[in-house]
Amino acid sequence: MWNSVKSSSRCLLRIHKCRRFERTFLSESYPCTDAWNRRLESPLLSKINPSDMFLELDQRFNKSGLASAIDVDIFANTLKDPERVDELIDILHRLRNSTEATNILESTQHAVIRYFLEINDKKTLLEVLNDRLNYGIFPDHFTYNVLMNQFIKEKDFVSATKIGSLLMLQEDADHKLTNELSVYSCLQYLENIDSWTLPPPPPVNPKEEVVKVRVGYLRNPYFDDHFDIREPKEIAGKTLVFFSKNSNDTLGRSCHLGGLILWKKYDKAAELAKSYIDAGVKDVIYTKMLNIVDKELQDIPEDKITDEVKSLKTILEKLRQVGLKEGCYLEEQEERVKKAVKDHEENDIKKQLQCYEEWDKERMDLLHKQIEDLDKKRRLENVEKTKKEIQTEERLLNFFDKEEEIELEIEKKLQWEEETYGPILEVKEDLENNYIPPEITKKSRVQ
Repeated sequence: MWNSVKSSSRCLLRIHKCRRFERTFLSESYPCTDAWNRRLESPLLSKINPSDMFLELDQRFNKSGLASAIDVDIFANTLKDPERVDELIDILHRLRNSTEATNILESTQHAVIRYFLEINDKKTLLEVLNDRLNYGIFPDHFTYNVLMNQFIKEKDFVSATKIGSLLMLQEDADHKLTNELSVYSCLQYLENIDSWTLPPPPPVNPKEEVVKVRVGYLRNPYFDDHFDIREPKEIAGKTLVFFSKNSNDTLGRSCHLGGLILWKKYDKAAELAKSYIDAGVKDVIYTKMLNIVDKELQDIPEDKITDEVKSLKTILEKLRQVGLKEGCYLEEQEERVKKAVKDHEENDIKKQLQCYEEWDKERMDLLHKQIEDLDKKRRLENVEKTKKEIQTEERLLNFFDKEEEIELEIEKKLQWEEETYGPILEVKEDLENNYIPPEITKKSRVQ
């Protein structure tokens, strides 16, 4: 009997762990999937064939280097097949390099992100979001939340941290729920800090011929310590600093101090830790966070240990004696995320549903305006063509009445051409019988 009870307990524990693995913060209704899919039922999008639309856009870009942002929006909103990835990337890049880049619609950016998410192409999605210069895709808070929630559900905390770091790069902390999800993603990443690695550089083949290219000038090396950051730990560290720099509780202090050390701002970290000690703050940071940063400092090679690192290690040892807080910072952050979900989820869903309606209306209004502009342009072209035809016919009818004026105009034109380009050379016509071919001689080579 007792063995069966223990077996049942182990079973329940496994189920609990499994449920925790599959858990997510946002409800299933948060992504508004049904409302999003209803866009394809609109009279406009339901008639669009993505293949034909891409060919038309490609033809416009090849012909004039320009296609309207509304046409790109229609194309992006009709995509469902995974085979369209390259086509979408190509159109976005060409739109970004055109004068229509400033007119890209919010619905286009939303459609692009949801398309990659639906086909589960995280690699391309992250490449597009990180290359804002070439593609110009900027998520909104709702999309940030959907992306991070999905990656957290899949236990892909590296991708979730990459999404959260985009908010840091844009210096956007205007949405409480998005901020808390970003911090949670970064803290989960710290649990397995080596899971995010940079791709190795391409191998260099010594047998390949070296091609030297002349350059006009050399740029001075410059590092802005923001957009130029590439090291994963520094990205996560600066993200934690950005979202916690104004917090003065244990979790906020832990994220701030730990983020500075991961960001390799050792002098600022030492100054911050010293201020905590001097102020006599209780429960300064979590013991677990201090253990993580201690390990990072120990992993620094001997030849790269500076006086700042030595001073920081000394101050951290004093900080450990002041009094740290035991427990798990992840549990506290998880509770904060749940509270933010409770406070903002309903309002976010309501706003997003309203956005879908506004986007449909905006799309139709812009399309009608584009049709009106094209019709107006066509009519103006017809008017100009008719005016030219009338002028030509009028000259023919009044030729004999204005013959002297016409001849005078021709003479003035010939005189102007002669003064500008020189006299007209007279070319004697060679008759077939009198034609003498030119003599071909071998010219000496110039030494």
